[in-house]
Amino acid sequence: MAVTDELTRSEFCGTADLDTNDALRPASWENEVKNHFVFLDELRGIAALSVVLLHANQAFAFGLHFHAYLAVDFFFCLSGFVLAHGYDAKLKSGMLRNRTFLLKRTIRLYPMIAVGVALGVLAAQFTYASILSGLDVSILALGALLLLPLGLLVGQEAFAINNPLWSICFEIVAGVAYGSVARRRIRLWHEIAALALLAAALFAVVSIEGTVGPVGFGSWRTFFEGLVRVGFSFLAGVLIFRWDISNRIRAVPPQVPLFLLIAVLFCPFAVARDIFDFVCIAIIFPIVLVLAVAVSSHEKRPFAAYLGQISYPLYIVHQPIMQLGAQLQISTGEVIPRPITAGLALLTAIAVAHLLYTRFDTPVRVYLGRKLLRPA
Repeated sequence: MAVTDELTRSEFCGTADLDTNDALRPASWENEVKNHFVFLDELRGIAALSVVLLHANQAFAFGLHFHAYLAVDFFFCLSGFVLAHGYDAKLKSGMLRNRTFLLKRTIRLYPMIAVGVALGVLAAQFTYASILSGLDVSILALGALLLLPLGLLVGQEAFAINNPLWSICFEIVAGVAYGSVARRRIRLWHEIAALALLAAALFAVVSIEGTVGPVGFGSWRTFFEGLVRVGFSFLAGVLIFRWDISNRIRAVPPQVPLFLLIAVLFCPFAVARDIFDFVCIAIIFPIVLVLAVAVSSHEKRPFAAYLGQISYPLYIVHQPIMQLGAQLQISTGEVIPRPITAGLALLTAIAVAHLLYTRFDTPVRVYLGRKLLRPA
């Protein structure tokens, strides 16, 4: 989960990378943009929490049924929109080189990737010691660090050392593709044709697999199918920005996209997963994004901003922590009730994410940015 687009606060708010003239803006412009994207932060944070709860459900075998795996597709769509909002103008004008854009993305993503791999190796020592050899763990760690699906070579999932890293892999692939073509002038009907072809390919993939759940990491076939999964949602987000869809509708109350997203991710009913997944990805999530951007921007949402800040660290670190919590539950003979252990693991994941965001992720990114992104 996929997380999501994981940007710095200035990048996510769109105030640092837009190619516009500050002197020509009204005084309220920056706050308006920030408030718009703070609400997107809130949705991104809720989606990240849904993924955490999904993996807690799996680790502690609660047997609950919901569709939080679709949060990754919402992350991809949101990422496409935010990257287009922040970088389209600069890439097209030539003010930002593709190499610099990719370096910015690497600086943003890789500090937490390294932490996620380290935590994954730690969790593997306790949870997979009887299944994986030291060589297997080393292969999984190297593959995760390089964002290569080496787990498939040892009979595991593509990024078994820390499974959420699969979506970060495809996030970077999408970023490379976007940075390569964003500066080119593409006609409207070409964009429509590309989106339609990806929608047809997505429908075919979901029909073959029966669900989008394992697409991207379950096997070699599903790994390459992940290109379709990220391609459709990411392009949909880019085109929502480029076609200026949100400004063509009236402002909506925040409860509408918020409840719509929650209803999809936590739907408890038995449904035909192939049809449900496709409709959510191809129709509902783009609608949620359009409505979210159209939300009135005057209300301050500090909790929403906080959710956005820790969503990426939380997405990266939660699965190893949940695995360690589940292993502790087993090793103690389940003396402590599972809901209590799961709750403590959840709180630990949030606390670790908070500490990493404030004490590690942000300072390291600032340092690398100063050293590697010096202005010409």
